[in-house]
Amino acid sequence: MSPKWLKGYVESLSIPAYGRYRSDCPLCGKPNTFSVSDNGFERLWYCFHADCNTKGGTGVSLTRDNSSQAFVKKETKQEETEVDFVIPDTFVSLSRNINAENYVKQVHSYDAYLGGLVDIRYDFQRDRVVYLVKDGDKVVDATGRSLTNSKPKWLRYGNSRYPFLCGKGGNLFIVEDCPSACSISNFVRGLALMGTSLLDSHIQVIQNYKKIFVALDKDATRKAVDIVRHLSNYVPTKLVVLKKDLKNMEKEERDDFINNHISR
Repeated sequence: MSPKWLKGYVESLSIPAYGRYRSDCPLCGKPNTFSVSDNGFERLWYCFHADCNTKGGTGVSLTRDNSSQAFVKKETKQEETEVDFVIPDTFVSLSRNINAENYVKQVHSYDAYLGGLVDIRYDFQRDRVVYLVKDGDKVVDATGRSLTNSKPKWLRYGNSRYPFLCGKGGNLFIVEDCPSACSISNFVRGLALMGTSLLDSHIQVIQNYKKIFVALDKDATRKAVDIVRHLSNYVPTKLVVLKKDLKNMEKEERDDFINNHISR
């Protein structure tokens, strides 16, 4: 039996009357097995994978509810007024620390770094690999990953609500962290939420793209479904269920994964 939230997700999809929709199954995660059809009266969904029993229908009412709006309001927090970000003097070249450089290579951000798609530094005071957040050419924030497992694992240096972006193109993959965004930047543009919360400031950036793919970690699939439901109001959006974090995939596996989704 399908969970109750799946009905709301199906209702929120941008499907015309008598149209069809195909994506990864939001429950079992199998690629391209989840089908939704609109017969003009209701929407029916079904997963074609043999081990998945996901199926159901919306009933005759296709009126969108306000749950996606409530989701964004719930996740958006009142923050202090943003101020211009100043790069700390403790940020030095990545090459100054071998452990920092090795981490960037390990999470497949190094090619983007060498290609000038991302500015990565080393914070010698806090022993963190730092990804600079830019709005165009302007540095508006930074987020640093601890190399010593100190808390928090990821530290936001400023208070900007602007997302981290890496790569080029009209297709946008929404991911959780900066390394994941960098790892796919040779094919698409990656946007890191730097968490799993969708903010209004993110939407202002996201709605400028032709097609959106939401690819959060598997344990955040429920949150990813909520994000797809909301973004479908603005731009065609698809759910991508990950079996493995993008930054942990080997290059060939990751490239095939991205190509398979953007070519559908």
